[in-house]
Parts: sequence; C-alpha cells; structure tokens
Amino acid sequence: MEKEISVVKTGYLLKWLIKRWKLNWFTLNEDELRCFIKRDKSVLIESIPLQGASVVCPCYDEPEVNIDRAFKLTSPNGTEMLFLAAGLQDRDRWAHAIGAVIRSITTSSQTSNSPVKFQPFRAKANVSEVLGALQDPDAGVEMTNHVRNGIVHKNCFKGSDIIKWLLRWNIVRRRGDGIAMAQSLLKLGHLQEVDVSDGAAGASQSFKDDEKLYRFTSLNLGVQRNSYFDSSDSDSSLSDDEDDGKIVERVKKGKIIKAGFLCKKKSLRKGWRFVRVLLRDSQPMLEYESPFRSKEQKTDPKNQSKVIDLQKCFLAESSRRMIGVKIQQAPAKLRIYLRTKGGKCRTFQTKDEGEWFEYASLLQTLCGATPPPVKIKTKEKNTEKVKDRVEEVPENVGEEKAGEVKKVSEKAEKVAEKVENLPPKNDVIEKAEKITDEVEEILN
Repeated sequence: MEKEISVVKTGYLLKWLIKRWKLNWFTLNEDELRCFIKRDKSVLIESIPLQGASVVCPCYDEPEVNIDRAFKLTSPNGTEMLFLAAGLQDRDRWAHAIGAVIRSITTSSQTSNSPVKFQPFRAKANVSEVLGALQDPDAGVEMTNHVRNGIVHKNCFKGSDIIKWLLRWNIVRRRGDGIAMAQSLLKLGHLQEVDVSDGAAGASQSFKDDEKLYRFTSLNLGVQRNSYFDSSDSDSSLSDDEDDGKIVERVKKGKIIKAGFLCKKKSLRKGWRFVRVLLRDSQPMLEYESPFRSKEQKTDPKNQSKVIDLQKCFLAESSRRMIGVKIQQAPAKLRIYLRTKGGKCRTFQTKDEGEWFEYASLLQTLCGATPPPVKIKTKEKNTEKVKDRVEEVPENVGEEKAGEVKKVSEKAEKVAEKVENLPPKNDVIEKAEKITDEVEEILN
C-alpha cells in the first residue's frame, strides 16, 4: 500500500524557462515540489526534490526579473530555478513553506542517523534573533560565490566566517560558544553544508570552524524578522523627504490587500485566460493584468493593466441575474461575478473554496453598489390573476369561441388550484400566466 502524500501548499506560480515565463500549477509535498500543467494534476511536468536545496527570497541578483515577487530555489548541484508569485504575501508564503520543508527534511535525516546532541553555550541573543541578524544584507555575515569541484555555489560563507562574525558583534565571548551556536543552527536545519568533497556519503552533522562552505536553507533578504539589530537606526538609506514621497504615492495608488492568479472569462462565447489580480482598499478597485508581461510591455499603453471601480459594482449570483450573492456556501463552479447596475458583468474563477470565500468576503466589503431589488410575484397574486381572467369570459360569446374559452378556462382553473400549493417563481406560475394571455387573445 502506497503512503499517502500530504500536501503542504498548492497554487499557481510562474517559472522561468530560458527566455520566458510559464504559468503552472504547483503542489508542495513533504519532500518535493511538483509541477503540473493544469490544476487537475493530470499531467506531471517535473518533481523537484528539496533535500539539500535552499531558497532565496527576494532575488536581488536577478535584475531581469521582478525582484519584489520573485524567489529562487537552488538544488544541491547548484542548479537555480526562478519562480514568480502573484504578490508579496504569496511570495513570502511560498518561500516560508519551502524553507520549512527543507528544514524538516534536514532535521529528520539527522535524527535517523547518529544524531549530534545540542551543546550548551552562552550568548546575548536567542537563535531566532541571531538568525535574522546573520541574514541582514548590510551588517550580516558576508556571503559570496565560491567554486568547488567545478560548481559555482552562490550566497555561501565559510564556517570560520560565521564564528568571526559572532565574536565581532559580541554575541558570544568565546569561540567555543560560537561553534556551539552554529552547531545548533545546523542541527535545527537553518544551515546546511554545501561542499561534500571529503569523500563522505553526505554532509557532515558536525559544524566545522574551517574552510567548509555553508549556506542558509531559507535566505530572507527582505524585511528583517526578529533581528538582533535595531531597525529604527537613524542612518537610513532614504531621507525624510524621499520617504514621505513614497508614502504619498502609496496612498494615492491604494494599498494592495490581496494579490493572486485567477481565471477570467474573456466573453460569453470565448474561453478563459489567466490574469494577475490586485485588490486595493483606498479608492476600492480591482486591477488585473496578464501575468506574462515584461517591464518593457508594462510601459506600452496597449499593455497597461485594466482597472474595475468597485464603488460601481456589486457581487452577483450569476452572470445573467441581477441578484446579490450571499456568502454562505461556495458555488459549485467557484466563480465570482462582478456586475454593474448597467448590466456589465466580469467573471472570475478561483482555485478552491478557501480562495473563493477569501475573495468574496473582501469584495463584499469593497463593493459600493447595491443590487437592484428583486421583484418576486407571490402565489396569491398569481392565483387571483388567473381566476379574475376566467371570470371575465362573457356568457354570450360565439359558439366557435365558446369551446376554446371553455377548454382554456378549465385548464386555467386546474393550474390556479396547483399554484396555491407551490412556492413562487415556479414553472406552473409561468404556465398559468401563459394561459391567461390565451384567454385575453380569444376574448379580443
């Protein structure tokens, strides 16, 4: 019996293939990242093993890609794979999840073999703070490219470099405490050995204070997390004027509260296409664009993103009915309909129920238009309408019309009796109204 594969995360990502981006469906498992052509998982493109791999987020050394949304996955042999997420939150979630899986694989492999015990040490900061400070782009340990056995390893450092860094910043006072702290980082899966040229079957579980190369399993070059350094230093790279200008620009555009890849219906007859969707809160709007656009294409007026003013829209039940949606149960097709009072409708489709509820709840708070009132014909009104039309048939009608009117009136009376026991908006009511129209035509 095959072991069930537990899925950690799923979603759409763009992967860089030589000279272009390709959108695929990815599933993150306990030991690998799988790439499929579509969400139905019918065709598997590749499986990327994560043991010995490392993830870097964001990618400052890749100027040709979007730095803000990109992250890089490096295999043990130095092969690099670039991925592009829909937004910053989506990028951080993917990088964090992949890093957690890599650390889990590292720690489990250490416990399966002869484990190395934790060594006590004295330090002025905990492991989490030291890890954030080590990865600081300005004051952290110096990471460079190294060539070992003909393979270029990026963002690496020597074992002796991390000990020197701990001593220089006075985090530990003795070299032995620094080695014990580095050993803890290695055992917890935050560090991994890069070069295994000593003839061993795999990386050593003991930290070496020498020329051995190490790297972070998950390198975060963005915002500092629990860093040992104070982020409120006065020597910032931006002046007050520049900072205020960026804040004003950000408020003008609106803060992005949700970003993701969705399917958008082209028209009533055409098919679907993938778009990158951005939801903004101030001046509520939904912005969508092609996920494959390059920087040159974004400057072209023809390829600019399209904007939907949510103040003029409301969530509809379907593309043909002007009825507001109730967020109680996700529809079977997981579609979101944005309608205006003028009747224009845009249709989007989510990947699962969780994403549908997330988008629907956000859009319901951002949409400013209210759906028009629904006119519901009650069964009492329909019953009275049918009976009144039957009573209006005159007694002295011609013999030719008398037979027709008699048949139609009997038919109408039967339908009127059924209407009393049926809910509104039923086919029988429509049938009763049709018979009423037939009576009027005969009388006229």
